[in-house]
Amino acid sequence: MEILIAVLCFLVIYLGQTVIYRKYWDQGLSLDLDFDDRYLEIGDKSGITETITNRKMLPLTTLHVKFSTARSLQFQENENAVVTDFYHRNDPFSIMGNRKVVRKLSFTAKERGLFFISAVKLMAKDFLMSKTFALSVENQAFLYVFPEKLSNIQLDTVLDGMLGDLTSRRSLFPDPFAFSGLRTYSVGDPRKSINWKATARCDDLMVNVYEHTAEQRVKILVCLEPNTMIRVHYIQEMCISIASTAASYFLDNRIPVMIRANGYDLLSGEMEWVDFGSSGEHRFTVDKYLARITENAGIDRFVEVLKQEVTDVDSNTTYLIVSAYHKKDLLDELDHMAEKGKNIYMIVPYLNIQGCDDIRPYLHGMEVELNDT
Repeated sequence: MEILIAVLCFLVIYLGQTVIYRKYWDQGLSLDLDFDDRYLEIGDKSGITETITNRKMLPLTTLHVKFSTARSLQFQENENAVVTDFYHRNDPFSIMGNRKVVRKLSFTAKERGLFFISAVKLMAKDFLMSKTFALSVENQAFLYVFPEKLSNIQLDTVLDGMLGDLTSRRSLFPDPFAFSGLRTYSVGDPRKSINWKATARCDDLMVNVYEHTAEQRVKILVCLEPNTMIRVHYIQEMCISIASTAASYFLDNRIPVMIRANGYDLLSGEMEWVDFGSSGEHRFTVDKYLARITENAGIDRFVEVLKQEVTDVDSNTTYLIVSAYHKKDLLDELDHMAEKGKNIYMIVPYLNIQGCDDIRPYLHGMEVELNDT
């Protein structure tokens, strides 16, 4: 009889706690899973913060947080992780009633890209660990890792040469940010150029004088087509890093930059571009665009872009072509642009085991080392 009573008591407890946990386990339970930063450079360290809050009396002694993210985020601790095409993590927690638990996971960003935290799930067991309950959690966390900024003598030489060329193509318009001095007022001077403080100190009207600067612009066109099948991904990433470095260089010198690549955008799935701009925010926009580029759209799409540029009558634009691919079909298009009066520079990254002949006056090779990654 005592055994029967014990069995009945166990069944009551078992069924009771099962019903309670099935109905209430996820009530008042929340998970905040987010990156510690929104924007990083390659090589930067950051982390993911897991915050679990249990706003009820019912304890969750066995709780798991599962999620996936990019494998290029190199985490310091991988005890609860499996790495395949993605980085999958399964972190165990135990949280009492009306408590909050915070855990930080540190990582190093190894590759550029736009990354998310996906497949987020909360999984819990009842008090007797006989039933498992699961809940999918929507997550909006994202992280941009910007392309690497390069320090390369050959690249610096080309960019310095371009800047010298740009500043020599002077326009008739003064730069309102390049103040050079004062002079007396002349008929025809705009009223807004009058310096009233200087006029008060002199007997004559005085006007501000500004330096004349180039109203030139730079279009950076990036071709992701490989020239050979050796280290294709590495060379493509080098092209994107060159474009990012060049854009930062010209923006530092207040030269408007537009950028376009024959790569598909991760968000839209289309070939996108970033229009001209020269503000500090524009640098951000360019790097975000480059971070989102995924696969190569092909050489034909890039040639189409060049054909469109031939019809552009803008004489104030200098073109920077960044492309490892430098075969005859592409060079013929660039020759045609040059014949039409376009000012062209081309940077060709090549592996140190390959070599590159400067077979056009606008073509500049940039040697990169063959690494093991």
